Amino acid sequence: MQDNLKELLKRLLEHEIDFVLVGGFAAVVHGSPLVTQDLDICIAINEEQVGKLRAALQDLDPVHRMNPGFQPSFLSYPESLHGLKNIYLKTGFGILDAMSELKPIGDFSRIKSKAISISLYGFKCQVISLEDLITIKETMTRPKDKETLLYLKEILKNN
Repeated sequence: MQDNLKELLKRLLEHEIDFVLVGGFAAVVHGSPLVTQDLDICIAINEEQVGKLRAALQDLDPVHRMNPGFQPSFLSYPESLHGLKNIYLKTGFGILDAMSELKPIGDFSRIKSKAISISLYGFKCQVISLEDLITIKETMTRPKDKETLLYLKEILKNN
């Protein structure tokens, strides 16, 4: 699997998916020097947005990745989005995690309401606010999240 997260992000922008960039890529946008191994987005999980996501990923063999024994194609599974809150995928360009809410902040509309807009690959890209990203990272326990949090707090202090 080729990890080409920049191309994956560009695909999402080209297909006009309504999302907010969150996670490690968002931390880099805000100035963190740490690299990330996946692409995290916050998105409203509905028919329109999932349809656009499927179109964007159709030639990248997107499969669900959370259950090693059951990794169906995202292009056809699930048929119903009822009750679906998160989509964790492995694609030909790398890992994509799409979440409809981020604790403790809230759902997509709340995340988007405070997001900043940047120009990326000739498109407008919504990025989670630095303050919201810090709030989320403060609840995480992985060492890489704690390290990112230190950078983000320093960046906030110097802004």
